Amino acid sequence: MPPPKADLLIVNTCGFIDAAKEESIDALLAAADEAHARGARVAAVGCLIARYRRELPRELPEIDLFCGFEHEPLLAELDALAAAAPALHVQGEDAPRRHRLPRPLHAYIKVSDGCDRRCAYCAIPLIKGTFQVTPPEEVLAHAGRALAVGAKEITLVGQDTSQWQWQAYGGLGRLLADLSALQPLWLRVLYLQPDGVGEALLDALARYAAPYVDLPLQHASGPVLRRMGRSGDGASYLELLARVRAALPGAAVRSTFITGFPGETEADVDAVLDFIAVAGLAVAGVFVFDPQEGTRAWAMRPRVPQSVAEERAARVADAIERAAQGFWNSLIGQTVDVLVEHGSRSAGQEATGRIVLQAPDVDGITYVSAARPLRRGQVVRATIQSAAGYELSAAAL
Repeated sequence: MPPPKADLLIVNTCGFIDAAKEESIDALLAAADEAHARGARVAAVGCLIARYRRELPRELPEIDLFCGFEHEPLLAELDALAAAAPALHVQGEDAPRRHRLPRPLHAYIKVSDGCDRRCAYCAIPLIKGTFQVTPPEEVLAHAGRALAVGAKEITLVGQDTSQWQWQAYGGLGRLLADLSALQPLWLRVLYLQPDGVGEALLDALARYAAPYVDLPLQHASGPVLRRMGRSGDGASYLELLARVRAALPGAAVRSTFITGFPGETEADVDAVLDFIAVAGLAVAGVFVFDPQEGTRAWAMRPRVPQSVAEERAARVADAIERAAQGFWNSLIGQTVDVLVEHGSRSAGQEATGRIVLQAPDVDGITYVSAARPLRRGQVVRATIQSAAGYELSAAAL
């Protein structure tokens, strides 16, 4: 629930697929009910607002402020609230207590936004616009600040991180080298489009980054991928994975797949299942095709019935889980570093954290038992004892 004394509730929305839009609308309406009951205001920000900036103010008169990705209106609103708030000069037992939040152990840093690829199903260019990169000095400054306040891990994100390039500076390899010089425990890169992963990038990842490669493959059938506006097929993707593992032995490979794209056949789904069975993926997500107005796929036919697409997604998800279990089981008996994210208060009590092959927020966790209490932020050497799904259990040395 929102803080009971907040003057402004901010709802960060998503407009990528219909389910996310509906969830965002529900959250906005719930926030408006709660806020207006006590005289507070509601600001709607993020992707949904950027995509439907003209329509939403008419459809949602309950919302007080719409500002998409532009920050100035929100900052002006906060300044006005701060100026109107009475000064507090309370001391002693009646003074409000300050609750210190734990410092984050990882930091996500956006290195690019938007996309020029125009995949047939994707609404990102409609929301975010064309591909733009964050200047290297901003990325490095952000990373430096995060590390200075206790972050152990830096994760680079963007719609197409493999294309990052800055004139007179260089590409992603140079940026990884400079970030590595700041000495994070782990440096991770998410969302590398497969056709952007060349030998130079693999060499840079091997030198400076975690052995973790996020490749959104989306399908394994060549005909479906062509209709999606993407290159590659199952065979070429297996060749890419071989190159990834030659450069980064033991790397965890994460991916995503889409089922139910217009024209997809059972043979196409079999191609995905066959690929997953031999690809050695550590983790992957599967999504049912969601036609978005304004994309090329919106008008594509024949449409796959929703029930069929969902059944296919369930089969692909089961195949992913079975295949991934082999990857995580292969780690049993290995000694690894675990970054403790939730410590233990007594000997024998389990702490939880992650190994380098588990990305923050999106992957599984590792449970650690130890003969002594473990503190948050500690890096512990431990031996992996078992794997269940995407989660590991380990014993501290």
